Amino acid sequence: MKTNRPPFRPLDPDVTDEHLENLAREKGVGTLQKPEAPREQGPKIVVQAPATAAVPEPPAKGATPRSRMKPINIEAPDYLQVELKVRAAHRQTSVRHVILSALVKDGFTIAEADMIEDGRRARGRALTEPASPQ
Repeated sequence: MKTNRPPFRPLDPDVTDEHLENLAREKGVGTLQKPEAPREQGPKIVVQAPATAAVPEPPAKGATPRSRMKPINIEAPDYLQVELKVRAAHRQTSVRHVILSALVKDGFTIAEADMIEDGRRARGRALTEPASPQ
């Protein structure tokens, strides 16, 4: 539903700021106001994060469903991207697998079922393999 509004009226170059402020008040246009400086009231409370945060456990069996996968976007130097792709090509895996393997070596917990070497290859095999006889 589109409403037709009249076009804005052009402003004269001789219009003063005071005239514009009065017009804004008449039309009910909001104004920006600086907040007051915070007052010191009593002692400040400092909250510290717990030393160890709760780490969610990976699923007991099977790969994590796609709906629970979350993208991680980072900016990295171009030479690192090239090195990741070259390493993935030498290992015949995906860049994702190279990164997850490095995270596992650094002590992060990743379920073995989620360490898919190349998701495209797994999907391709499922499409080309004949159905198993029952």
